[in-house]
Amino acid sequence: MNRTKDTIKPYGFLEISKIYSDGTEELVFDERNVITSGMAVGLSHLFSASGGTSIENFQILNFQVGVSGDINTYGVSSFKLVSGLSQAQYESSGSEAFIELLAPVENGSVLGSNKAFVRIPFNHVEKVTKTSVRFILVLDRYTANGVGVDLNEVGLFMRNPRGLAAESPILVAYRPFTAITKTDAFALVFKWTLQF
Repeated sequence: MNRTKDTIKPYGFLEISKIYSDGTEELVFDERNVITSGMAVGLSHLFSASGGTSIENFQILNFQVGVSGDINTYGVSSFKLVSGLSQAQYESSGSEAFIELLAPVENGSVLGSNKAFVRIPFNHVEKVTKTSVRFILVLDRYTANGVGVDLNEVGLFMRNPRGLAAESPILVAYRPFTAITKTDAFALVFKWTLQF
């Protein structure tokens, strides 16, 4: 018997730019990222109708940045940022970021405490081709300043694929990057394209 097996091999690409107040743009990072096993978990819940009942549960609606990414220790099995920012670290004076406190799924279990996530506005998600979508993640000039250490990791999160009463996001894409000291001299923009 001859069978055709459909396979999905998603991958991602991440560009990071500094945007200065005069409109000048400086590309500081431009590489592939890792789609984590959390994407498979989310899609398996979607296709088996065993998790969330709303399409919003399966949308990528949040991201985090952090300070302890290591290019030697990340991969498909990554399930969290090494050291994501706290709510206070995101919320510099004048920040326009919408911060949510949610208990994520980490390594198969819902974390017992909340972590800070930045919400991705719907108008920052765009279809690029029939099989790819781009997320525009923005840390404006007044967000995540004075953290004390350089930013060097970022993650995308599916909203709530298990459909739990308290929304519990799961990491679906991750990338450590070249360290950046965030200041109010520029906005930091992540253009993250996922291809399916």
